[in-house]
Amino acid sequence: LKLRPSEWTDKNRVHSAFDRLFRRFQHSIIIVSYRSDGIPSEQELVSLLKQYKPIVRVERYGQYKYVLSTNSESGELILIGQ
Repeated sequence: LKLRPSEWTDKNRVHSAFDRLFRRFQHSIIIVSYRSDGIPSEQELVSLLKQYKPIVRVERYGQYKYVLSTNSESGELILIGQ
């Protein structure tokens, strides 16, 4: 199999990928499950989402050990844009 580069795994392009996703679904309620130590950061993601949604909430759900992560302090975030 030939590995294809993805904007979702490229920290220099992931911001624009989220921006396009949020723009595409701006007329819907947007819910994003996310890791607290992800790239972009929680604050950056909230800021991007606020460009399309007037109300953005962040819910936190404890700490999880993700299979591919060495960070045992990361937690689950749910971002809700209405």
